Amino acid sequence: MKKIVLAICTVIVGLGMSSCSKCYTCEAPVEITTSSGTTQDVNQQEFCTASPQELESKEEDGFVCTNS
Repeated sequence: MKKIVLAICTVIVGLGMSSCSKCYTCEAPVEITTSSGTTQDVNQQEFCTASPQELESKEEDGFVCTNS
């Protein structure tokens, strides 16, 4: 009986962990225009999500994301 309860608990914890949020470091190039000219910089953001669609949307906006 203990083995069955342990197995069920392991499955529940495993399923819960699969939907956890993951964090990424996302970077995108930014062009800054001032009176003295134009320079390039990088916009860096920390981004955490459990949704693959949110990550895809971020990358469609020009960001390159890597696991933090």
